[in-house]
Amino acid sequence: MLSTTLRFTGHELLRLRRDMTTIFFSVGLPIFLYLIFGALQSYSDHEMNGGNVAAYVMLGMAFYAGVVGAVGAAGSSVTDSRSGWGRQLALTPLRPWQLAFANTVSIAVRAVLPIAAVFIVGALVRAKMQPEQWVLTFIACVLCSIPFGFYGLAWTLVVPKENTVAIATGSIVILAFASNVFMPLTGSLLDIGRFTPLYGAMMLVRWPLAEGAQIADSGVMFDLMFEPMWHAWVSISVWTVIFVGFCLIMRQRDKNRS
Repeated sequence: MLSTTLRFTGHELLRLRRDMTTIFFSVGLPIFLYLIFGALQSYSDHEMNGGNVAAYVMLGMAFYAGVVGAVGAAGSSVTDSRSGWGRQLALTPLRPWQLAFANTVSIAVRAVLPIAAVFIVGALVRAKMQPEQWVLTFIACVLCSIPFGFYGLAWTLVVPKENTVAIATGSIVILAFASNVFMPLTGSLLDIGRFTPLYGAMMLVRWPLAEGAQIADSGVMFDLMFEPMWHAWVSISVWTVIFVGFCLIMRQRDKNRS
């Protein structure tokens, strides 16, 4: 029984090879961006509340990695269901708990391990934080990525195509730039960015390190601005409600059509 479960789990993980675009965007790209915009910059060793700026940049890349992983995991599960893969599995001797275990491992690889990969690279290359900050930011990164699984789910419900997951994960790049994740925003761009989906979640991920401080000017790297935590909670709560509500509406629409 155990060997069968592990073999099927291994098969599920091997299927990820067909989705190399998503894997690159969730693992390779965040690490590359951290090295370019964080570790290799002269300002990376500047202190920030017990850590340094390299850690601040690393958290942005790790959060991006987690969001892309969550979007890919949720989207792929719906795509598999609509393609008939779920019905084929129902005809096999595999039990529901075995399928659930394999799916859980697959989702963990997509959503949690990319975050861990960025954290490991950050810890090895110049990022510094206090031990409790490492733990709290990792937990925050994972938890704040979860709501965006519904974002990926919404995409597949609206556009049930094979390449929908790639399109959804690609759109996260645009949202990340607009949400102060990759680089500091100023002026009207920052005003607009406050209303984008990733902005509040990014604040929460960085809170154990920055405590509401955000680098607001790429020209003067340490020109900081501060925002209260309730801004972040309102942002992530509103967008989570929007994503979940939209998915429920689309599910109900599909149910009425069937």
